[in-house]
Amino acid sequence: MSREERSCDVAVVGAGLSGLRTARALSAAGVSVLAVEAQRRVGGRTYTVNLGDGLFVDHGGQWVSPGQDRIQGLARELGIGLFPSWDDGLTVHWHHGERSVATGLFREHAEKSAAALREGAAELTRLAAELPEGRPWDAPRAADWDAVTFHEWLDGQVGDPAARAGLARSLEGVFGGGPGRTSLLAALAVVRSGAHEITRLVADGDPGPERRFVGGAQQLSTRMAAELPEPVVLDAPVSAVGQDARGVVIDSRTTTVRAARAVLSPAPALTARIRYDPPLPAARDHLTQRMPMGWVIKAHCVYPERFWAREGLSGKVVSDEGAVRATADNSPPHGAPGVLVAFIEGAQARRLAPAPYEERRAAVLADLARYFGPAAAAPVSYHEWSWGDDPYTRGAYGGYLTPGVWTAYGPALTAPVGRLHWTGTETAATWNGKLEGAVRAGERTAEEVLAAL
Repeated sequence: MSREERSCDVAVVGAGLSGLRTARALSAAGVSVLAVEAQRRVGGRTYTVNLGDGLFVDHGGQWVSPGQDRIQGLARELGIGLFPSWDDGLTVHWHHGERSVATGLFREHAEKSAAALREGAAELTRLAAELPEGRPWDAPRAADWDAVTFHEWLDGQVGDPAARAGLARSLEGVFGGGPGRTSLLAALAVVRSGAHEITRLVADGDPGPERRFVGGAQQLSTRMAAELPEPVVLDAPVSAVGQDARGVVIDSRTTTVRAARAVLSPAPALTARIRYDPPLPAARDHLTQRMPMGWVIKAHCVYPERFWAREGLSGKVVSDEGAVRATADNSPPHGAPGVLVAFIEGAQARRLAPAPYEERRAAVLADLARYFGPAAAAPVSYHEWSWGDDPYTRGAYGGYLTPGVWTAYGPALTAPVGRLHWTGTETAATWNGKLEGAVRAGERTAEEVLAAL
């Protein structure tokens, strides 16, 4: 197969939210840009599947929280609407083999646990305020906080077991339950960035509903890609990046791109798979070896109607056992058909991903039937996506940092290497690990590249 040669001012590796937001901003500034994407689609860790008749499911990132202004502004510019998530009603709780329903995170008569949760969230927020924005390693107590895990801190500081579990869930949801434990400093950095549920726990009043994109989150990327003067080069995994005094050379399966500078947007663990000439500085290389991805399988079950809503349920679950320990109502804007999304995370995802499809589906439906009754065991259709098995993502929701990594290698996460610049939600100082963080990271990187050019 003959290799195509292209040239531009800036080559962007990866056509997810961060990469395309960078490309869009550079193009608007008059810079010629070419994006190269390993997948046969754009969107990165957003992935929308359209099932017909206006029904869609988001297998990847999907929610927009109050205060996420950049992604809301981008959606308006691209003509994409938002609608409130379906979350009115009671939460199903499964605890030590018993089912109950209640409002919110805790079972009935759990005032003590709720108070302990709020106290723990307030303390985490107070400690996180000591971190300089975007530079956790510069905090006065950074070394001490990076030497212990978040769970060790919880065990020592939060006596109530239910409150400990609630605080752990609020942070682990960002990382997707990886096998390694995050450091306390890493957890505080996430709290400092705002990318977690703790902001809701300490907020004065209701901050407002989570919202979703009408038609799915992947549209953000498809519409940005469509605006670029040069089409994104798809199905072109990058294998090598070279740079010298004249510029950079990007080698992919199908295309060689010569540019003045390059932006790399995949998660740090994925950028480590590329060969660099000259080699990256050791600090950057060591960082990528120590920033693994979590593992999440999202399973969508479609039903004729939102039968759980008739029973006053929100579609949410808080459980301490089973393959599925969290769910949500992912029904479309008009409310029909009904869609439940089930999250298989962390250890459960690692256990079930190698299993046959039928076994995994049966495990999901059995758990949903425990939570919502026999009707949940008979969906019209079932759809799933395992992010750990995705060859060019290798996990979700993002890379996380285990003890010692922030203080040893933190500056290497965003520091340019010669003509190479790094973006992606992991690099965001605000809303790190979220879609909003991906957009903000793209904007920051575009400013950095423009200044360098």
